[in-house]
Parts: sequence; C-alpha cells; structure tokens
Amino acid sequence: MTNARHSLIHWGMRCALVVALAAPPALATAAKREAAVDLAPGVVVLDLEGDAGRMLGTQLESASHATSAPFLEVALDSGSGGTVGDGVARPPLARLTLGGTTTWRNYCARPGVKSCGEYDRLPANERLGDTVSYSSSVPYLGISAELELQPLAQSASLLRGLGVALGYRRGYASTNVTLVSDAGQSTTREVAATDSVLTAQAMYRYFFGMGASRERFGYAGLRAGLLTRAFDVDASAESPLTGTHRVFPSVGLEVSVPLVDWARLEGAGQFFVSPRPGKGLGGGSSALDAELRDYGTAVSSFGWEAELGVAGDIWGPFGYSLRFRLTRFQDTFTGAGTRVGWDAGGVAAETYSSLHWGITASY
Repeated sequence: MTNARHSLIHWGMRCALVVALAAPPALATAAKREAAVDLAPGVVVLDLEGDAGRMLGTQLESASHATSAPFLEVALDSGSGGTVGDGVARPPLARLTLGGTTTWRNYCARPGVKSCGEYDRLPANERLGDTVSYSSSVPYLGISAELELQPLAQSASLLRGLGVALGYRRGYASTNVTLVSDAGQSTTREVAATDSVLTAQAMYRYFFGMGASRERFGYAGLRAGLLTRAFDVDASAESPLTGTHRVFPSVGLEVSVPLVDWARLEGAGQFFVSPRPGKGLGGGSSALDAELRDYGTAVSSFGWEAELGVAGDIWGPFGYSLRFRLTRFQDTFTGAGTRVGWDAGGVAAETYSSLHWGITASY
C-alpha cells in the first residue's frame, strides 16, 4: 500500500513538470535562452517578465524607430560647376580655360574703291595703285587663356550674374614673301608675325535651370569692355606686308544651352566700336602712324565677331571647350595716302577665322 502511494506521487510530479514546460511562458523563456547562446561572447541577455518586461520592450521599440542627425555629413562635388549631388545645378564662381588656337588670316587693301571685291572685278588696265594681300594658306597655331570670375554666382541676390572676363591669346604666323625688284629679279623671304589679343570685359548673366529636376543650368548674358588686337610683322624682314594694331570698346551677347549632361551649345556675338588701325597699348610710333598715313588722312572702321561651339564637363571640375570664331574688320580711308594710287583713299578688310580648343577647370 505504501509502495503504491509513492508511485502515484512520483508519476503526478512528472505530469506537472511536463505541463509546466509546455506552457507559453516557459517556451518563450527557453527560446530566449537558446538565442542567447548564439550571441557573441560578452553580450548579456536580460530576461524580464511582467510589467518590467513590457516597459523595457516599449522603450527599445521607440529607440529603434528614432533617427538622429549625423554629426558631420560629406557629399562629393559632382563637378558641374559647384553642384553637389543630384540637386539643382549652381553656376561656378570661377572658370579657367587653357588651350590653343588654329587661325586663318586674310587681309586686303585696295585704293579708290569701297570693297576689295569691287577692285578685283575691275579690268586689268583699271587696277592701278599699290595693293596689299595676305592670305593664310596654312593656319598658324597659338596659345590662349581665359578666366571668368563671378563671386556672387551662387547667392540669391539679383547681382549674382555680375562678373568679369579676362583673356589672352597669342598666335605665331610664318609666311614666304616674294619681293620683285625694279630690274625684275625676285627674292623670297620668310616673314614672321605674331597675332596677339587681350580682353578685359564686365559681364552679366541670367541663369536658368533645365531638366526634370533642374540639374543642368544655362544662361543668357551681356558683355562689354575693352579689346586689343595686334598683328605684328617682323620689321627686320623689310617686307611690304604691314601689320595692324587696334584698341577698341566692344559690346555683345552670349548664350549657353545645356543639351545633355556632358555637352552645352554655346554662342556669342560682339560688335566693335570704332576699331581703327594705328592704335596700340604702348602709345604712338612711326609704324603705328604708317597704318593710317599709307592709305589716307582719316579712317572710319567697324567690326564684329561671332562664335559657336560646344562645351561640357568631363570629370570632376574639369571640362572641355571647342569653338569656331569669325572676326571681321573693315577700314574705309579718305584723303591722300603716301602709297601709289591712294590719292582718294580706299578700303582695307581684315578677317580672322579660328578654332579655339581647350580644357576648363571650374570652382
């Protein structure tokens, strides 16, 4: 009887243990203990039940959804003139262009007419007087540099479009000139010349964004300032070729329209105000005076320039620029000049056709 009672108690305790282990709290506690085994060493798992467990769980859940601002956030410059990321593009504060030029020059001077073509169409017996002709059958190369500064370009002020543009170009030309003496003997000489251009202009640009998110910018603007152009012929060569020296104001328009992320269509035009020959930065000289004295006693001149090309960004702040530029001067002389046949003045025309290519760096 005693043995039967002990056996019943023993089996009852086993059944109670099985029921306790099978209950949900027990299963949850076991799962937590198994998960704690898989954690890295040094990680402490708190097993809280009741109100303490519910409070801790609420706090942990709130912390998991909270966001905090980073102490320092750095974004890389995309290179599009100061634009950071994929936001709205901003124009650069400064842009430097370094490159070269390939130039063709044509010059003609004809007496007693209003254009070189008019003189050349005359019968041979009516083409009297000294003439000057220069044509570049082979283009000459040169170097160029241009700096654009717009310190307020990234501000919200109406003055953000103000800036200055400074430029320098110098080409080196060489040509063979044939001299014919009174006795009919001819001599061929190589004549060297330099083509120099200085530019100092103020500018104002109106910027506009393009694209779905305005990630590309274009502009339309106005330029005005002072230009110089000097074609110097080596005086030691004793050549009949003459150079020209001009200092003159200019005013013009420019536009840039983005086509794709890496290319913009750019164009510009300028009008030159009285670009008379015989004026140089170094003051007067006998050579400068001869540019007027040889052809007449007074001169009136006009000129213009037009250009069209493409530019864009390559990598980071670096980009490219490729433009074709056409420059034209025309001088009308009156009065008697010292050259033969220039008793009533005449006309001279000077044309430069050039390719400008270079690498740009923007900040």
